[in-house]
Amino acid sequence: MSRVEKYKKYLPVFVVIIVAISVIYIFVPKKATVSDWEELPMEQSETPPVEITSSSSSAKMVIDIKGEVKKPGVYELEPGARVEEIVLLAGGFTDKAEERQLNLAEKLTDQQMIYVPNKEEAKELSIPSVTNEGNTSKESSLVNINTADLTELQTLTGIGPAKAQAIIDYRDENGQFKTIEELKEVNGFGEKTVEKLKESITI
Repeated sequence: MSRVEKYKKYLPVFVVIIVAISVIYIFVPKKATVSDWEELPMEQSETPPVEITSSSSSAKMVIDIKGEVKKPGVYELEPGARVEEIVLLAGGFTDKAEERQLNLAEKLTDQQMIYVPNKEEAKELSIPSVTNEGNTSKESSLVNINTADLTELQTLTGIGPAKAQAIIDYRDENGQFKTIEELKEVNGFGEKTVEKLKESITI
């Protein structure tokens, strides 16, 4: 009995030690998990997602199409789109359209206007020439260097496959010709060549 009473004196000390160990065991892991949760939002906030869509949408071309299409108006297309795509967006040609006046494979440029003529308007593109000796006239069809395809361009005097392709490549890179004189900037076309072609071409 004397030994038991002796150890009872140390009982409060043991209780304090056990309580201290319990407090350390409970609170130390909680601090670790809190720090882990604090780092998680910082990692998530570093991912920027939204600006990609805004930059891609701003790169779209705006094209105006008029004339003999079912739904004329202004449309947005991706860069590199062709005339055929804007015609399809506009519902296709009407029955009166003269689609042969368009180069459906031509690349579009931003803010470009496409006009689809009807058959009557297309006839007006043929200009009559009057001779000095009489009133007889001949209709000579001019080749539009902005819309003619590879085959049509080769109908011009002195224009073979290579020069015809050079005209198409120039249109793809720089857009439509603004003047006939601009043809001099195409590879293989000098001043004399352009002078000879002036009576056979139009823009």
